[in-house]
Amino acid sequence: MTVRSDRLLGRSLFFTLCFVISLLLGVHFYLVSPFVASYDIANFTLAVGQYDLANLQPHFPGYPFFILLATGLARLGLEPVRALGIVSTLGFTSGLIPLYWLLKRQSFDTARLLAAFTVISVASLVVISATGMSDGLALGVLCWFMWSVERARHGHFRLLPYLLFGLLMATRLSYAPFGIVLLFLLWQTRKDSWQLLSELATLLLAQLAWLLPVAFSVGGPASFAQLSLSFVTGHFSDWGGTAQTDEASLIERLGLTLKQIVWHGLGFTSWLGLASGLFLFCQRIRPLPLWWSVTGAGYFLWVWLAQNIDKPRHVLPLVLLLVFLLVRHLSVRWLVPFLCIQLVMGSIALYRQATIEPATIQLADAITGLPASATIFTDEEDRQFLMKRPDATIVPIGSVSKWRAEPKSAEVYLTGRLFKRLRAEDVSIEVTEVFHFTSDPRFEPEDAEARLYRLNLNEEAPR
Repeated sequence: MTVRSDRLLGRSLFFTLCFVISLLLGVHFYLVSPFVASYDIANFTLAVGQYDLANLQPHFPGYPFFILLATGLARLGLEPVRALGIVSTLGFTSGLIPLYWLLKRQSFDTARLLAAFTVISVASLVVISATGMSDGLALGVLCWFMWSVERARHGHFRLLPYLLFGLLMATRLSYAPFGIVLLFLLWQTRKDSWQLLSELATLLLAQLAWLLPVAFSVGGPASFAQLSLSFVTGHFSDWGGTAQTDEASLIERLGLTLKQIVWHGLGFTSWLGLASGLFLFCQRIRPLPLWWSVTGAGYFLWVWLAQNIDKPRHVLPLVLLLVFLLVRHLSVRWLVPFLCIQLVMGSIALYRQATIEPATIQLADAITGLPASATIFTDEEDRQFLMKRPDATIVPIGSVSKWRAEPKSAEVYLTGRLFKRLRAEDVSIEVTEVFHFTSDPRFEPEDAEARLYRLNLNEEAPR
């Protein structure tokens, strides 16, 4: 009778926890951000209405899986930006299932469900998933991919990891280093030629399944290749904002990468969150298996050496892996404090993100009061501005040469980001500040401050 009572109590606790988790996830869906808070979100939002890769709707490589799901929701009546946020949130929260399967040791395992929920409750992960970015969906697909790899290693569903890797690439191409783990699976089958061939073929077909439709949407593989080269060339030229244009040394980039993982990722820029995260390090930690350690190290090198590390979202897969590593063998008494702190921080941040306009949007509202003859030069804010004032003359500037070539009338304005870019390139100009707005830097660090300047006459000093 005692064993039966324990089982009934265990099931009761398990389903009670499922109910509580469902309520909390419902709050996450309710607090999806309604704002086109960044240049990338603007591109995704436009793509939901009209998919046009050549017009950066969205930018290369197209994110077809993310846009396809969001387009389906938008056709049901949702606003495009909310459809994107719901897809991202839904994709991320679905990761609870494979994480639980990776952790559980018995049926109705309450402790392991709590551990899995702890992973997807990290504030930085929750907040990014509630926006119109593809990161949330990508993190969810990554969780399913991790589970499929472990199943395949034991001989179950051997082809599934290759299919899910195709979905992962169709969601966020920058997660490509996670394909390293597939090399370990292929190594397992090295002595079985037919099995090796079938897995390689599945890997190739899974990539072609999303690459070919995207390529034909711009005229075919040749046009797609030309477009990709054009995008990469532009992305790595002048102020493309990538590793090639970053003047920081490798040591400085390493320090910033670690800061993004620990301070912005694990702590979510809160000393309380950081303390709770570091507390987990004091517990007994068992290392990840070799195949995941090598894969995680490969992604870390990719972020450190090749990504725009100014954006914390690039380190979020490492944060997910790190938290998974820390919680997988912890007891409930250690999980609950960390979970509660992350839930409180994440809920407050979600509410602020969903209710307070980002600085760039505040600036976009403000420019509606400028004269009709005004010309506004921007860095990457043009599409956000045009959504607010379609009739305005908005000119995006991507290089010093384009700035010099553009004609300038008496009513010329430029954004703070563009002014900062020009000053960094030693372009001497005289301006007067017109607007200045700020917002929470935890959400979109590069857009947490928005300024608009009026260009004074004789704007460029002689060189």
